[in-house]
Amino acid sequence: MKKSITRDEWSTLILLLAVLLGAFIRFNPAMLAGFAINDGGMFAVMIDDLKANHYLLPAFTTYNHSNIPFAYPPLGFYLGGLASSLLHMETVQVLRWLPALFASLTIPALYLLALRLSKNKYLATLSTLFFAFVPRAFFWFVMGGGLTRSLGQIFMLLALASIVRLYEEKRRSDIFLSGIFGGLAVLSHPEAAVHTAISALLIWIVLSRKRTTFFHSVLVGVIVLVVSAPWWGAVIYRHGVGPLLSAMQTGSKSLAIFNLVFFTFTDEPYATFIAVIGLIGIAYRLIRRDYLLPLWMAVPFLVAGRSAANLAVIPLAMLAAVGLAEVILPALQPSAWKEAGKSNLLIPVERNVSIYLMLYLVFSAYQFGFQLSASTLRPSDQAAMAWVRKNTAADSSFVVLTGTSSVACDSVSEWFPALTGRRSIYTVQGTEWTLAEKFGGFIQKSADVQACMNEDAACFEDAVGPSTYDYIYISKILQTNNCAPVDGVKKFPYFIERIKGDGKFEVMYETGDVLVLKRR
Repeated sequence: MKKSITRDEWSTLILLLAVLLGAFIRFNPAMLAGFAINDGGMFAVMIDDLKANHYLLPAFTTYNHSNIPFAYPPLGFYLGGLASSLLHMETVQVLRWLPALFASLTIPALYLLALRLSKNKYLATLSTLFFAFVPRAFFWFVMGGGLTRSLGQIFMLLALASIVRLYEEKRRSDIFLSGIFGGLAVLSHPEAAVHTAISALLIWIVLSRKRTTFFHSVLVGVIVLVVSAPWWGAVIYRHGVGPLLSAMQTGSKSLAIFNLVFFTFTDEPYATFIAVIGLIGIAYRLIRRDYLLPLWMAVPFLVAGRSAANLAVIPLAMLAAVGLAEVILPALQPSAWKEAGKSNLLIPVERNVSIYLMLYLVFSAYQFGFQLSASTLRPSDQAAMAWVRKNTAADSSFVVLTGTSSVACDSVSEWFPALTGRRSIYTVQGTEWTLAEKFGGFIQKSADVQACMNEDAACFEDAVGPSTYDYIYISKILQTNNCAPVDGVKKFPYFIERIKGDGKFEVMYETGDVLVLKRR
């Protein structure tokens, strides 16, 4: 007699596959790229600064010779430095692999939170399945900068799981756990601190609103402050609150709400299955007047700015599980579903839909990761930067031109100061801690300079103005823009010929991909 599979057994299998295949999806871009994905240049220097200072927080980072306060939450740098020392790895390799490891650990952390909220292993498993393969859940977390982003997300998820149990069961141990995990989130990434606070407040409003749990929340907050005090205390002692206030002014994105309105934030490359199933889950929960997950998905777009989608994808994964398990599957085979609910046995339609979703989501996520792997520093740029480091004076300053329209996805501009040791006057990374309200203007200035690669040398001279620089570094070919592949490749032959022909510059280094000019 053929043994029937129970829903719990099937859930265990799906969960195991989601964790393992989700980890593969997160490691694969770095394996394909051969270098850290996209960003992380500033973090590489900060890790080296920390190691050089014997793991005591330096006052400033040496990145880009810009007197940038060492004000960034440092937990990821400590872990990166220890990994580099213990495994004898170069810092660049740490930033290639460690973000993927941390991003993989967010998958079981999400399962724990989903289980605490749903009290249902099947729903928690489906939530984990969707989270493991929705591109937005790993897009920014496997990059070099994901060293801190993914670490912050792990501790945010663990903190929220503890907070949910604290509000529902009032365990005193969860006060301590919530505070520890919350403090580690603060020590990992600025946005993780904001996301944890927003989520915890919303969970309290929807699930509790009791005086006792409010008092418990205050105690959690005190523990968070104590755990994170060695970092923010050192920053305030050395630099005052200026760098922290400056960073708080750089995360806004007034158009973020349109990502919610048009539901475009999942970044699925083909059919947007997760977004559509999530919408069904939203409608179902709203009809049942269960508002936590729909509100949790919407609120970040109102208060968290540019990083809203990184938080919203968490409740969206849970809503997609609701849409599938509580609406779609019961509608496909109502009578069999009702009987299976009594016996807890898996019905064929569940098995078949789950297998199809698994195969499709793995393929879709793999394709997204394959495209993402192109957002990295090309070997030709690495070789050119090694030449710059060897053949130019240490105090030289550069204008780095790539033609990209996205400063967040300009790997050449960010990695240039890290690999050359030279100053790039329009590199944005790090200026969020120094420019405050001028940060937006500096981003626009940088974008204007890059846009001149579509024009001519006169545009460049007008955009740069009287800035003091010694060299121009030009990456001739644009393969990705906004972290997505450009159709074919984009070249800038007119601009390059015009600026080479300008008598103000001398060609110092040139390959098919890179041009370095010296200002006469």
